[in-house]
Amino acid sequence: MKYIIGLFISVVGFVLASQHLEQGIDAYWDYVAFFVVVLGTFAVMMITFPAAPMKLLFVRFAQKFFLPSNSVKKHVENCFEVYTSRRFKGKPGSIEEKLLQDGLEMSALGFSHERIMQVLSQRFETYSKRINMLSAWFRRGAKYPPAFGLAGTVLGLIHLMRGIASGIDPKETGVRMAVALVATFYGLLLSNLLLNPLGEWLHEEVKRDEIKAEASLRTIMLILENANVVEAHEMLGSYLGGEKFKADYLQQAASEAA
Repeated sequence: MKYIIGLFISVVGFVLASQHLEQGIDAYWDYVAFFVVVLGTFAVMMITFPAAPMKLLFVRFAQKFFLPSNSVKKHVENCFEVYTSRRFKGKPGSIEEKLLQDGLEMSALGFSHERIMQVLSQRFETYSKRINMLSAWFRRGAKYPPAFGLAGTVLGLIHLMRGIASGIDPKETGVRMAVALVATFYGLLLSNLLLNPLGEWLHEEVKRDEIKAEASLRTIMLILENANVVEAHEMLGSYLGGEKFKADYLQQAASEAA
């Protein structure tokens, strides 16, 4: 959602700048520039696509934009609920929820504590490596659009010089020069509004996923160790920097202990 809002703000800024310059949006459109920059960047990114499934990228976007928001605090509360009920409700929609479900299933099947933690840790490590590969792919791809934009500008300048040699008037010279610079403009937009932000977004999402995955693993470990509810509350609360959650459970446990 933050990316959508940021993109909307940038579009608004572009429209306002165009209006201030008393130019229509069509003044910034050119087929040659578009095809050179977009298709050229697409081709190179396909060549350099990492060894990670494309499906994972679509799933990650779908989880972000179509599933309910799952903040670190909400996930920690879900972990505490799993701890108290010893079961996972519903269908897992993210990697950290899948870790919770898988941990409970392996515990019911009699897996050892060490084996459960080893398997769950390896699953998340593999997931995070793949997401980081896709994130780095986007960020590497951000260097190509400006280069193809420069190539498009060179094509425009060649067209301009041929026109000058043919004796075009000064007005046509200015128009062709403006069209030549549009390609560089496209390259900068594609790099700094699409590819780089997407790469950084994926990188930051992995960092949040790591915190939530650690909370999931800690929950499974607390269940395996039969930790008391107060200990579980404090351990899971540490992932929120000391912020309290589900205080009713803690009060209930304290009253029972008294």
